[in-house]
Amino acid sequence: MKTLNRETKICSSCGRTIEYRKKWEKNWAEIKFCSDECRRNKNKFDYREAILELLKERGVLKTICPSEVLPPDLKQDKVMMEHVRRSARLLAAENKIEITQSGKVVDPTSFKGPIRLKLK
Repeated sequence: MKTLNRETKICSSCGRTIEYRKKWEKNWAEIKFCSDECRRNKNKFDYREAILELLKERGVLKTICPSEVLPPDLKQDKVMMEHVRRSARLLAAENKIEITQSGKVVDPTSFKGPIRLKLK
């Protein structure tokens, strides 16, 4: 009997945890995205460099709001904010930043609500 390698995976687009599905049994090793939407948006709006630059400018113990990464005219755009949050989740998965709420580090794959970003 085959033993499946069902290790936790992080989506390459949104940074969320990919849940194992029976239909992926034969090609689980090649799965990189959690959904069709993530596959379509894989190279769209990557803000990782901008987040890291802003955090380095601010200082080691300081935090930023994800909206600070966007230009003023896009700060209220929910779609663009989600792209910044996706980039933040990917950086957290790479162990470069921490995502916090009320000063406490939260799970990057399942947080909800307002967040702050901090260098690790």
